[in-house]
Amino acid sequence: MATPATAVAAPPNSTAETAKDYYDDASTDRFYTLLWGGQDIHAGIYSSTNDITAASIATVAKMADTVIQSGITLDSKTRILDLGAGYGGAARYLAKKYECEVVCLNLSGVQNDRNRELNRQEGLVDKIQVFEGVFEEVPAGVGEDFDVVWSQDSFLHSPNRAQIVSEIARLLRKDVEGRVVFTDIMASADAWKKQPELMGQMMERLHLSSLATVEFYQAAFKGKRFRKLGYWDGVEHFGTHYRRLGEELEKRKEDLLVQGVDEKVMERHTGGMKKWVEAKEMGCVQWGIMCFGR
Repeated sequence: MATPATAVAAPPNSTAETAKDYYDDASTDRFYTLLWGGQDIHAGIYSSTNDITAASIATVAKMADTVIQSGITLDSKTRILDLGAGYGGAARYLAKKYECEVVCLNLSGVQNDRNRELNRQEGLVDKIQVFEGVFEEVPAGVGEDFDVVWSQDSFLHSPNRAQIVSEIARLLRKDVEGRVVFTDIMASADAWKKQPELMGQMMERLHLSSLATVEFYQAAFKGKRFRKLGYWDGVEHFGTHYRRLGEELEKRKEDLLVQGVDEKVMERHTGGMKKWVEAKEMGCVQWGIMCFGR
């Protein structure tokens, strides 16, 4: 049964605090809820759909399949930690389809409140816990000994991704096989050399000094004695995702204004979406599903 969640404030004047302020903004939250579908905030897989919500669910499904294919059973005994859970769409998918117990850790109090409310509406409060906190210092109340650590497009917000890997190593079960499965928006190995101006513009928008690379994660997890189990390259879908978001934003702009999304928020996102598509076309970003085991 779920226990009461605890809240841990972001460190002052930090990247985490900046991200929290951004995602807790009412207009920004409204934007994500309306444009993404209110369940997920991550890139989708468009192999069999052109719909943003359906594509986002397809990513969750493929990640679950990745875990299963790696030799881990997903069932009522499986404990999963979702780092950067957003509105909790993945947690509800895993709880409903596989009856897993899921703990969500997320920085935004606004998103966490929506996550809890959706869990209540779907009768999942005994399956899903929601905690507020940062990846680099996971609150003690979250617990340890997870079978799977899961994340979608969240680690890019951290200035210390090596510490995230250390926390994952601490939180994953040590007595049996465990898995880490995640997606992240990453830079290609030569991105800064090829397009320094474009990369600088994106870092400024995200309030970051860097993006990770596939090679970084492979080395970081190897350093913690994890085995690389696979990397599914989905960068083509990443480009499609941000192109589709841009199309929907343009088509629904007036409706979004009426429903409370500030015009400046839409302008900022329009520019950001175009930059992601440009970065993908220039070969500067990577995105896909990474899986490690221990």
